[in-house]
Amino acid sequence: MKLNFTIESKVAQKVWDNFERDLIHKLARLPKKEREEISQEILSHLYDSACHDEASLEEVKMINAIDRLGSPDDYLTPLVEDILLSLDLAKGHPVAILNSLRKAGAKGFMHLLATMVFGFGYFSIIMLFIMATAHIANPDVGVWLHNSGSLSLSFGAQPDSIQWQPEYFSVIGGITSVFAYWGLNKLLNMFISGRN
Repeated sequence: MKLNFTIESKVAQKVWDNFERDLIHKLARLPKKEREEISQEILSHLYDSACHDEASLEEVKMINAIDRLGSPDDYLTPLVEDILLSLDLAKGHPVAILNSLRKAGAKGFMHLLATMVFGFGYFSIIMLFIMATAHIANPDVGVWLHNSGSLSLSFGAQPDSIQWQPEYFSVIGGITSVFAYWGLNKLLNMFISGRN
């Protein structure tokens, strides 16, 4: 939904048009929906700020409002990068996952701890997928239950141990790793979104 902003002065309209063109250019990498929402929010704020300015000329009000808003690079560049990263993360792109983990790890101890937990989760999921795939060629790859009650993931047969679900390990491991990857992506996206 495009909002109408009433501007009477031609000079003020030119100032507005230049700002809007620059704003749209800086948001060009975003999908249309996000681009429109952000530009309308910023333009609404700008218009409201100009309307409440005490200057007598409309173009001066507009320039003052733009000045108060600050440099678009300062607030748009990180916003655009965060939105693009979040969109890629929601799609499960591995590079976005690594960038999210790196970004979260740089924010402090708790973020670093969460990054390590997520990193271990992704490592475990990838290993499970690799083992499920390798089990097709080598049936000894899988989960082994030991006499002591412990279990282990192994790429080879374990003496004095029983293999868990050898007939279905490839299917169970493949499906589990796909769903776990999807779920971990959702959790990471929620963590990143909640911490911004």
